[in-house]
Amino acid sequence: MSDLHADLHYLVRTLRDYVDKGTLGESTVDIETPEYISYVPELRKTLHCLKSFEGKFVAVDCSTKPLMRGNRFGIYLIRVAYASVNPKEKENPVTWGPIPMEERMSTVVGDAISRRKKLERIRLEYESELAETLLPRLEPSDYLLLDGASYFGRIEDRRFAFALYEKARKRNQKFLAISKNSPSLIDNKGRDLMTQFTVDMSTVTTSGVYPIPELKANMDKHRFGDVHLVKFNPESMRAFRCDIMNYLMGEDIVQFLSPLTVISGDPRCLGYPVALFLAHNFAKVDSDAKLLHHRDLVEKALDNAGLLHFLKMEEALSNFRSEMYGRKYPWELEEHQLI
Repeated sequence: MSDLHADLHYLVRTLRDYVDKGTLGESTVDIETPEYISYVPELRKTLHCLKSFEGKFVAVDCSTKPLMRGNRFGIYLIRVAYASVNPKEKENPVTWGPIPMEERMSTVVGDAISRRKKLERIRLEYESELAETLLPRLEPSDYLLLDGASYFGRIEDRRFAFALYEKARKRNQKFLAISKNSPSLIDNKGRDLMTQFTVDMSTVTTSGVYPIPELKANMDKHRFGDVHLVKFNPESMRAFRCDIMNYLMGEDIVQFLSPLTVISGDPRCLGYPVALFLAHNFAKVDSDAKLLHHRDLVEKALDNAGLLHFLKMEEALSNFRSEMYGRKYPWELEEHQLI
């Protein structure tokens, strides 16, 4: 509860500055620059589809729900969670946490693009903090999985915490960053690179990995992993960007990635490592009662500060179209409208 009190205090201070001073001094975060890449199918390697593995797969993810949102501000409830999948445990292969779950509030001002980028940065900080606490629990054979790309260290952009990378490196931990979608990866004709790889893989009945020669780890660009395209399940069309941390690149890439085929056959997310799917589900806040409770805390704090009337007026004006479709609260919107 002490963290929520601190979040509410920051919320009031930030939104008082917004109401009194505006956001003209706020800079919009640039959109990620596309990476133009030559695709050479001959570099593709075949993964071994394994049936078992002696180790755990621990994944961390974060969810966000908007509690109040206007054209130039947003207040969000954030929850971060982990899922641990141990294939050799037949009765209880999945554990999750932290227990009890902890929610935080974040307040972001600016235009929609700027808010989205800033919110992603906040989410990555929370994910990094939780992943760091999990490292001492992992064995050398275990895998740590993050949802995203292997960017660390720059606080002014979307980056995981450098401290997490350093601690994992010192432990030589098996550490991967797997992105659900990678729109910045395009071929030298401007086409989606992931689609090129997926079409190529649709002609075979195997799982495979494609190392991208142009996207080796590059500390100057804060990219700490070598970038690969990976298809983990031969029966699925899905493929993903998979960044393997640079200190692990002496490993045999096929032997290193093949164990993930063990956890990529769940029908709920066929082709996607189920540990990441479960972490995403555990992090979600779907209870209207909980969201309404936190919304009430926000409104009381803003009312006590004399800010509620202005901010609710902005919210009502910016969300009128949604209200016409019967959606009263911002968390009832489609995912792409949440910011």
